Amino acid sequence: MVVSQKYDQITMQILLKVVRWTSLVSFPVFLLTIPHSSALAGGIGSCAESLISSGVDKSSAAIACSDALKPQDLAACVTQIETDTDIKGNNALQSCYRVRRPDELASCVTTISSNLEPGKSAMALDSCRRSLLPQRHAECTLDLASIAEISSEEALESCIAAELTPGEVAPEVRQ
Repeated sequence: MVVSQKYDQITMQILLKVVRWTSLVSFPVFLLTIPHSSALAGGIGSCAESLISSGVDKSSAAIACSDALKPQDLAACVTQIETDTDIKGNNALQSCYRVRRPDELASCVTTISSNLEPGKSAMALDSCRRSLLPQRHAECTLDLASIAEISSEEALESCIAAELTPGEVAPEVRQ
């Protein structure tokens, strides 16, 4: 029994030494895996740089990027809208900043704007921003404009009205 206790003590001492040595090696390795503030700031900095190149003023870009949950998504939204439509960067920023899914907003705006007359992209931006489901809204608008042969403006209004108050826009059924 004494031998067993001695064996347990020796095993415990070896285990403690291994743990100590392992912690000496693993702690510095752990520190290397933690992102530094400069690495984290890179996303915000590239966001601000992208917004500024899209025509957004410096102070607005700095505030928007530092406040955004996903600065890269915000910058991509503004850049895509500014590049593919006639909407200025500041106007795109206001809308991209207000939505939960800026990537869907950008897709909606560019999709609808490609089928609108030049100068009417602001209508698509406002309509897509107000929509709860921008992708579905874009599909609805394009389908109505092509199949029902109504104007794009009427399609935008019909699709946004259908999302907000479906009971009020339901067609009357005559018997």
